[in-house]
Order: sequence, then C-alpha cells, then structure tokens
Amino acid sequence: MATAAWRFGMGVLALLVALLLLGLAADLLGDPVSRQLGPEGMDAAGLAAARGAFGLDAPALTRLFAPLLDLARGDLGTSTWLRRPAGEAVGQALGITLRLAALAWPLGLAGGALLGLVLAALPPGLARVPLLLLSVPGFVVAVLAVEVFAVQLGWVPAAGYSGLVSLLLPALLLAAALAVKLGLLLQDRLRGMRREPFIAFAEARGLPVMRLLLVYRLLPASTLLARYGALQAGYLLGGALVVETVFALPGLGRLAVLALQHADLPLLRAAMLAAGIGFLLARFAAELAQAALDPRPSAAVLA
Repeated sequence: MATAAWRFGMGVLALLVALLLLGLAADLLGDPVSRQLGPEGMDAAGLAAARGAFGLDAPALTRLFAPLLDLARGDLGTSTWLRRPAGEAVGQALGITLRLAALAWPLGLAGGALLGLVLAALPPGLARVPLLLLSVPGFVVAVLAVEVFAVQLGWVPAAGYSGLVSLLLPALLLAAALAVKLGLLLQDRLRGMRREPFIAFAEARGLPVMRLLLVYRLLPASTLLARYGALQAGYLLGGALVVETVFALPGLGRLAVLALQHADLPLLRAAMLAAGIGFLLARFAAELAQAALDPRPSAAVLA
C-alpha cells in the first residue's frame, strides 16, 4: 500500500512537470488567435484585444506558472478555440470515453483470459498466429469494420455519437485488440507454469482438466490479469485515439488532437491532466490488486 501510494505521488509530480513542459512548448504550437482568424485576420487593435482576453500578452513566466496556480484553485482555464471553460469541454468528452471504456474493458479481459487458455493448449508455433493480428494497423481494421458493419450491413452508425449504439462497434474493436494482447501474454505465463512442481503434482493426482486449468493455472496467473487489465483501463481512459478519430466520436483523445490543431493550450492541458490522472488511478488500482492477489515481496511486476 505504501509503495503504491508513493508511486502515485511520484506520478502526480511527473504529470505536473509534464504540464509545465507543455507550457514551455506553447510558442511551438503557434498563436491560437491568429490561427482561428484565418488569412484575413483583423486589425492590430482587435488582435491585441483578443490576445489580452486570453492572457496571451502576459509575460512568459506568468503564462508558464499561472496555469499551475489556477489548477491548484480548480480552474482549468478557458478554451481559446471553443470559448468556454476547458474543464467543461473535457468533462463532456471524458463522459464519452468512459462509456466506451466501460463497454470495451470487461469484454477485452474476458476474451483475453479465454484466448490465453486456448492458446496455451495449442502447439507453440500455432499459438503465435495471433501475433499477425497485432501487425495490422489499427486504423485499417477500423475502416474495414466501418465498411462492412456500418455501410454494407447497416447494423451500427458509421460515425458520430447518438447513444450507446454508436459505441458498440468501436468497443468491440478495442476489446478485440485488448483480448489479443492479453491472450498472448497469458499463454506465455501459462506455458511457463507447466514446469512448476505444483502443476506436476496436481497432474499426478489425476485432477479434472477444468480444475487444473482454473485453479492450478489460471488462478496463479491472476496477478497478470489484474495488473495488465488495470493498466489497459488507464490507456482507454486516456482516449482511444484511432477509434475515436475513425468513428468521429467526441471523446477525450479526439478532443486532444483538435486542441493541438487549434493551438488551444488550456484545452490541451486539461485533456492531458484528465488522461494522466486516469492512468495514474488505474496503475494505483493495479498495484493494489496485485498486492492483494499475491502479497509476496518478490511478486513479479509487469512493466
């Protein structure tokens, strides 16, 4: 518990440093006011007034540290692109991403556990076939899925968000990717456990095959399921960028990309903060779950 809390605290510190470094890179993003006005722009007085309204004319040190001080007061700033509080925009986008993750995560975990058991029972060469699936770019699979299930069959909407039905196909794609990764990791762990003395002893006792699989093999590997599954939940909370882009879902990942395109530093900072906190909480939960399932100090830690 103490180690997990220490790592969480260090993670929060690293996140704050990352937000500070993002402020240093503000000039590389460009001037958000000029970018939104387009080539015609406005007169110098209007441009100066617009920049002053967003604090873009403040001294460099003020623009660097003021957002962190505002963050301590719970103020995430105002989006220069959407012209509304950045926290409000991120909250709406995070709601979509949370719904997507809530659908994809349990399906991915269940599918990964089942796939790992199946692959562990196959010959080693045949069990490596799913690696070919990981070599296919994610956007290719997503575009093909849209063409088949949305355009040709018409089972789900092709793009946009109109309720949970819009999340079914994206969630299945994310769950499939998670299941393949987890299944490959799990089958390696299960194959390595075959050489353990307690496995040989259980097989010598003539125990039922299902009990051997679930109790003597899958249960000892549960720390991998818990830790990797929790970490993947953190990644999903950060926004499934490819899926959200292909399906035009107004989630956190897509919002961060749009904020970058519009040089909207307050919105990008708020999205980065939400994604970072989500990942840190997931990692904290993973370490607590691992400690509960295997309290030994020498328990293996999945990087």
